[in-house]
Order: sequence, then C-alpha cells, then structure tokens
Amino acid sequence: MIIHFIKEDALSALKMNVKGNIKLYELSTNRWIYDYFDGENPFAEYKLQVPDFQFCNNKNDVENAIRLYTAMKDLTDTQASDERLWAGLCHSDFWEFLHERWKEDKIRTNPESIVLGRYFLNTKNGVRRALFGNTLSRLWWLGRLTYDEKRKDPFELTRYWEKDFSTKFFILFSSNFMGNREITKGLISALMALEKEDFTVGARKRDIYYQASQYLNIYGGTHILDYYTAEEIKEKILRYMRGLAGKRR
Repeated sequence: MIIHFIKEDALSALKMNVKGNIKLYELSTNRWIYDYFDGENPFAEYKLQVPDFQFCNNKNDVENAIRLYTAMKDLTDTQASDERLWAGLCHSDFWEFLHERWKEDKIRTNPESIVLGRYFLNTKNGVRRALFGNTLSRLWWLGRLTYDEKRKDPFELTRYWEKDFSTKFFILFSSNFMGNREITKGLISALMALEKEDFTVGARKRDIYYQASQYLNIYGGTHILDYYTAEEIKEKILRYMRGLAGKRR
C-alpha cells in the first residue's frame, strides 16, 4: 500500500488558510485540495510502503489504533512526529475516513482550532499534545506506547482503552510522562490490576486515572522516572493507590 505525505509548501499554504477553507473540510472528497493548488499535486509518495489495511467502524478508536499501528509500526519515533506525514495522510489517503469519523460531530465553536488539531499538528500547546490531537497520529501513538511484544496479546494494554476511551485518553495522555513506553506500560498495567479488583478511590471511576497520573507527575518531580522499569512503575502505583484507599477508610 502506497501512502503519501504533503509537501512542505503545500502544508504551509493549507495551514495558513484554514480559516478561509473551514467549509471545505465538511466535504466528502478531497478534490478541492487539487483545485486549490491549480491541479498541481501537493502530495508525494512516502518512502515507506505499508501492508494493505482498512479502518473499521469509524468510532472504534482502539481497533483502528491497532490496525494503523500494525500496518505502520516500522515508523521511527522521529518519522511519526513529522507533521508532513500525518497532515498528508489526513488530506489524501484517509480523507474519507476523517470525514466519516467527524461528520456527526458538528463544530460549533473554535472551528479553526479544531480543524488544525484534527488535520494538522496544532503545536500551540506543544508538539506532544499536538501528536495526541491529530486524528491519525493519536491512533499510531496509542499503539506505539501500549504495544508490548512480551505479552501473549501484544495489544492487551491497548485494549484497556476500549471502555471510557475519551476520558482515559485525555487524562492520561495529558500527563508529562506519557511519551515514555515503560512508564506508560507500567501505569496501564497498574490500572488494569486495580480494575480487576473493583478498586475505588472516589465517587467516579475516572478518579482512579486522575489519582494515579497525578501521583506519577508529582513523583516524577523528585525522581527520574526514565530509570524505572514498567514493573517497578506498576508496583509503585499499586502501593500508593492501595495506601491512599486505606487512609480514606
């Protein structure tokens, strides 16, 4: 399967003119992009070919993350941080997928910012936040940070996100440490263990995610988390959370 990135000049032109093109992002085809550049092709073939794959139900972000990462896991972290790749895929090969994914989600406020986030990398709040905002890169990075080849099901940690995806995603991936695979795997392993115990620490389920990620953020302020293995991170979180629950009884 041949995929495409967007050329630098074309990327800059589209990104600078999002406000004037807002309505065009509601169209079901990307024909307007070629018209915008007077018939000149703004895309180029990416040097990496990937196995053929298709996205499934457009709202199933976890399954789509698994499919996208499986097909494109040979990307390096540097390649997967390149706006030209993700903006190119959003505007070319997977335009129809994005249209279906978002067509029922009407943009009522800040349309320019929302389009920038979904179709480009909106780096206003940093590159990492932008990568977790783009429709496609967020799926790839979810796979990248949760894939564990040592497990019987390498995507076991990825499937943790199947329930309450949006809440888990925005709480956990807004944390400072989530760019590290070992920390991410340790955190999710701990949360999975707590869920199996029907563990509660507040009135809402999401309080577990808040407390665990907040603990790591604070702990990371005085310790270098990168030095710990996933198993060590898991044990620290479990010890803290169980201790916290004990204090509240």
